[in-house]
Amino acid sequence: MGVPDLLMRSTSPYGSRRAVLLRGEGDTYLYLEDTTGDTAVTASAVWVANQAPAPTDENDPAAYQGSGPPRMAASGTRHPEGCPPLRDVEVVWFEEGDGVAITDGEGLLAVVPGWGGRDEFYGYSRYAVGNTPLAWELNGDASELLTKKVNESRDFWAWRTDHAWGHIRTTGLAHLDQAIGPHEAVWPLGQRTFPELIASRHRLGGQDLWVTATTGLSSQRMAGVEEYVDQPERASRIELAIGRATADQVGAELLSGLAQLPFGRCTWLGEGHTIGGVVGSFPAFGTDKAAVLLTAQPPASADQPVPDLRGLTRRGGPVTYLWVLVIDEETFGIARSRDSRNALRHLRDNGATWVQ
Repeated sequence: MGVPDLLMRSTSPYGSRRAVLLRGEGDTYLYLEDTTGDTAVTASAVWVANQAPAPTDENDPAAYQGSGPPRMAASGTRHPEGCPPLRDVEVVWFEEGDGVAITDGEGLLAVVPGWGGRDEFYGYSRYAVGNTPLAWELNGDASELLTKKVNESRDFWAWRTDHAWGHIRTTGLAHLDQAIGPHEAVWPLGQRTFPELIASRHRLGGQDLWVTATTGLSSQRMAGVEEYVDQPERASRIELAIGRATADQVGAELLSGLAQLPFGRCTWLGEGHTIGGVVGSFPAFGTDKAAVLLTAQPPASADQPVPDLRGLTRRGGPVTYLWVLVIDEETFGIARSRDSRNALRHLRDNGATWVQ
């Protein structure tokens, strides 16, 4: 088999996924690659179309040549004799960056959603018939939902790449200024150019208490939320916050690392999530600290309630501020073996509060 023709290559704006459209001797495939490691790894590959007549027998050895990807059998395509040529193909990345679609003048051509590559499902193709191992057909609810998803993503990227950051920054800081107090310092977070992220430190009233919080995470929905949360619209947009009793940069430095995770690794952060687990990993917060616990309902003290950061919305969706609690190995073990509610109860019983 000869070298396949590269028809298109596109990296997501977050840099964590890459789409590659390749045409071989008989078929065209759309590959979705994970680029978060040292080398790109194929996360999923969906059959898009066949250029040559498809094998008429599903057991035909030509369908599974070791030198190239599997051939779609005649029973699995709407065009056993050969699909129409691909023209005016466009790549559309999902807002979350975990899935991708290719379209043409007729609409959706093929889609690899974020869950492609699992449980023998790899993606959808307009020219597929039925749910084959190489591609599922685009029809009914799937076609309607994915068309809506692609249209929403197009609209999102048109907004997000059209100088939206100025508005995001201004409204985020204004919300925190009103909820906590005027910001005293602002820092850019991480080395990534997109999405833009900052942290700002705010003094709480006239007290010796400061809150450092991010702005920018909530401007795009996180990947994977829809697979694990019943109401993803309420959990897909977050910002991070941490309370300190000193006006230092320690909180901002911790937030900087955490804020890179959702879009740098194409994953999500939510209520009760823990990160870390090795004692001594957070020396600025104590030699016994082993992990961080994220929660929208951190422990309060009798004389210091938790600042109410609710009220910010992005593109019609509510933003959840997750407080960062730096915890010891015992609390981490409780959170991992039981659930975060028991871990939070343990922290309250031991006098811990939202101030780290």
